Amino acid sequence: MSSANSRIERFIKNLRQSLNEGNYYEGHQELRAIASRLVKQKKHERAIQLLYLGALELCQYHQWGSVADLTSFMINIYVEEKVPVTDESKERVYDIFEKLSHATEYYSRVFESAIQWSIKELGNGVGDSQMHHFVGCILRNKARYQEAETHFLVGTTESPVALGNMLFEWAVRTETKDFGVFVARGVIKYLAMGWYEAACACWKAFVGRLAQAQPDSVVERTDAALTSKIGPVYFVSGHELVNFVQLLLLTVERGQASPGSLSAGVFGSLRKQYEGRFGVNAEVVHELLDEIAQKYFGVVVQRQQSIFDIVGSLFAPPSRPAVTSSNAEAMD
Repeated sequence: MSSANSRIERFIKNLRQSLNEGNYYEGHQELRAIASRLVKQKKHERAIQLLYLGALELCQYHQWGSVADLTSFMINIYVEEKVPVTDESKERVYDIFEKLSHATEYYSRVFESAIQWSIKELGNGVGDSQMHHFVGCILRNKARYQEAETHFLVGTTESPVALGNMLFEWAVRTETKDFGVFVARGVIKYLAMGWYEAACACWKAFVGRLAQAQPDSVVERTDAALTSKIGPVYFVSGHELVNFVQLLLLTVERGQASPGSLSAGVFGSLRKQYEGRFGVNAEVVHELLDEIAQKYFGVVVQRQQSIFDIVGSLFAPPSRPAVTSSNAEAMD
């Protein structure tokens, strides 16, 4: 064992004893002071390790404010020293965040700073997809559905299934009359982002749950002409917008990137028939369908914003105002 690791272990042992005696504030401040000295001495790896282990110790005593402070300090070192986004650097964040999620007033600040670090290091404007999926799962378990949605939309290949299942749970909680309002949140947004496979996976997860919960309402169509990448094709009674979402997926699958094609005509008819039925969400749906029209049917739409601007405004990050379950059907 190196002398540096030995010194860290000795301090953590002393910290553990101090915390056991109830000296939470003193332990936190001493740890922070030592980490600051290490940073000034350019011993960043040691500072990171000390902050990580110390935060874990404080988690055991539910000192969430101190945990958040030390974790934010650690992530700030990540940013300042351009620490690469690796499994090791992410695991430190995951270990702490999973525990810190018990403290609602702190965890948003911590995971937002971690995602901003990953955006800066990866330079992709979105950040690490695995981190987004991890955060999405944590927030889903906390029933913070709209916040979780923003992360699943830019997550991993596992995220669309998780989002589809979560949207069904969200719909059930709100006792909405038409579950299509919820499945549309995932499917239409994925399509507008150009991720057709994700839209299909989200749909399959959602409609599978709906078929289990309401078997009399979900009837599988056996017409061979309806064979599709989305799996079985259904008629869903009592959920008109669910049928719309399915028809949209089928039409996009047959899209020919030509404004004069049959599929483009069908798409236009679907828009005319269903777009206004989204109520308060009609304007949001209109903009998303414009993007889908351009991506899959070659329909050029004049707009002042790029798709990234639209997505940025419609899917505000969790630090911005978010709707609660009482008005959860709003899509923006």
